[in-house]
Amino acid sequence: MIRKNWKYILLVCSVFVLSGLNVAFAYDNSNHPVRIIASRYRTMPYEVFITPYEVGLYALDDLDNTDHRKDVKAFLEWYLKRINNNDKNGMSGTIYDVILYGDKEKVLPQYDSIDGYSGLFLVLLNKYCEQTGDISLIKKYWQQIEDMAYTISYLQQVDGLTIAMPDYPVKYLMDNCEAYGGVKSFFYFAQKADKKINYEYYQNIADNIKNAIFNVLLNTSTGDFSWSDEADGRISNWGIFYPDSYAQIFLIYYDVLDEYGKSVIWDKFLERYPSVTWKNLPSEQAVFCRLVKKKMGMDAK
Repeated sequence: MIRKNWKYILLVCSVFVLSGLNVAFAYDNSNHPVRIIASRYRTMPYEVFITPYEVGLYALDDLDNTDHRKDVKAFLEWYLKRINNNDKNGMSGTIYDVILYGDKEKVLPQYDSIDGYSGLFLVLLNKYCEQTGDISLIKKYWQQIEDMAYTISYLQQVDGLTIAMPDYPVKYLMDNCEAYGGVKSFFYFAQKADKKINYEYYQNIADNIKNAIFNVLLNTSTGDFSWSDEADGRISNWGIFYPDSYAQIFLIYYDVLDEYGKSVIWDKFLERYPSVTWKNLPSEQAVFCRLVKKKMGMDAK
């Protein structure tokens, strides 16, 4: 997931400073599903900009705490209730970013991507269903879930990769790994819920994404992957953490690589960025590093 809205975020931060509100301290005793999960991983002041994507990453980790699964379900339902039917690009199945004022929300007509947001949510929903056996949300919100899965198909290009969104047609390694994992998750939990979908169609979508990651983004001379299809993203530099090196480990978490390929990438990553350094990362990046560490069968504490 590439953060492209820095100018907007800086503007929001400036508003916080100028508003006169005491935004430096956490807003406690909240019942908001986003705040409950996110506050376990970062400071959540009274007025805060946050993306559903970021909270989804935290929820992936939070699911491993059995006492928190009810909170993850509440976040999943919060998310599904806010799926757009006809957004600014004429698309269904998307979700916008928000600013929270205490427990109140201001919806911003923007998102950082569509393919990555959809992919991550579908993976999270599948993990929740696997760990709890609860498929009630799938049955209740099937249309929204199906719309979300279709956004990935809609954004897929002739080379097999997905673009971030119609008005930002860039192909990112991170987003495509998430999209691949999301489509795979979609037909896994569709089967569990006995939903009728065109499995061959979505299998082809997933296969084409995976093949394109190797055919378009793989640098055969180094064995590394381009973090995007733009000129400055074609050569990934292991000396740069974000996005170059960080993007590589998405191939591990979303099962794009086989076990040998995962171990090669993970060894390269840990050699340069051992876990003791992750405490200095932005919270969502640190959480994802720990998720990958757990994926590799290592203690992620």
